[in-house]
Amino acid sequence: MGNDIISAVLVGCGAVSRFFYGPALLDLQSRGILTVEALVDPSAPNRQPLAELFPQARQYSRLEEAELRSRLVIIATPPKFHAQAAIHAMQSGAAVLCEKPMASSIDEAQAMIDTARATQSLLAVGLYKRFFPACENLKGILERQPLGRLKKFTIEEGGKFGWQAASDSFFRKSETPGGVLLDIGVHVLDLLLWWLGEPGTVDYEDDALGGQEANCRIGLTYRDGVHGEVRLSRDWSTRYEYRFEFERGQIRYHVNEANRLEIIVDGMPSLLDGSLRDPGSHRIERTNPQSFIQQIVNVTAAMRGREPLKVPGEEGIRSLRLIGHCYAHRRLMEMPWLTATEIAAAQCRP
Repeated sequence: MGNDIISAVLVGCGAVSRFFYGPALLDLQSRGILTVEALVDPSAPNRQPLAELFPQARQYSRLEEAELRSRLVIIATPPKFHAQAAIHAMQSGAAVLCEKPMASSIDEAQAMIDTARATQSLLAVGLYKRFFPACENLKGILERQPLGRLKKFTIEEGGKFGWQAASDSFFRKSETPGGVLLDIGVHVLDLLLWWLGEPGTVDYEDDALGGQEANCRIGLTYRDGVHGEVRLSRDWSTRYEYRFEFERGQIRYHVNEANRLEIIVDGMPSLLDGSLRDPGSHRIERTNPQSFIQQIVNVTAAMRGREPLKVPGEEGIRSLRLIGHCYAHRRLMEMPWLTATEIAAAQCRP
């Protein structure tokens, strides 16, 4: 594609586009990396805030109305619509960056990957936390083992739901088939798969009661004896912390602190706590918003043939497979505030 400015089409103008993609694309447009050519959403009021950021962009209610060939199509709709939009875009000659989760089901995700292969299109998944310097450095520590072998880990993430969503699609199974696990859990499990590979055994429980789960717990074991526990919530405050215990120390990563790690080395009385810096320039590494932007930069560089996609569809589907396994083998978590009759009724639900 050379050095031509890439034209982008933003599909879905809800909260994730207003708060994340809008500011990121505006920054990239100001730097001449891309230009936002079109906004697609069936709701004109949804499109309006983005249209104010990108007055030059044409507006469409349906993706089929927009020119897509050689464009970057960013899909930020509810998950129910991801596969259909992505497949149409790739068959029309576009590259796709699809927000997480990449689809509502494993079958849909696989159809997206198959289409990318058949059309030789780029398909990236919006798992931008892989671009956090903290997560990149943690991966290096896990691989090189300067603190010895990893023994165990605990992860707590979530709190009272406060996302300013444009609709109630988060809570309707017809729109989004899962709860907290299919939301923030996608990022958590994607990072664990990237860092540690596939777990040997998985033990999952939640409070779904036939609907969508607000809380869940996942126990994971790995072939080398490592054990981990993940707790996610939409209605109670957690520590927002990943804690990894090694033979000779401990590392803490605080959720969404993209360029910071805490390290405790055995025998040292103090905690090593600070922002990560680029060793060449000594500048502080990328922040959370800068990491979000970096994923889009990676996709545009891949479109120009300069670097590979960091999170292609084949990587994005891995967390969906693990989530599917969890849902297929779910148990009802202990809820002592329920009566015996309520518990029995809940266990009879699918």
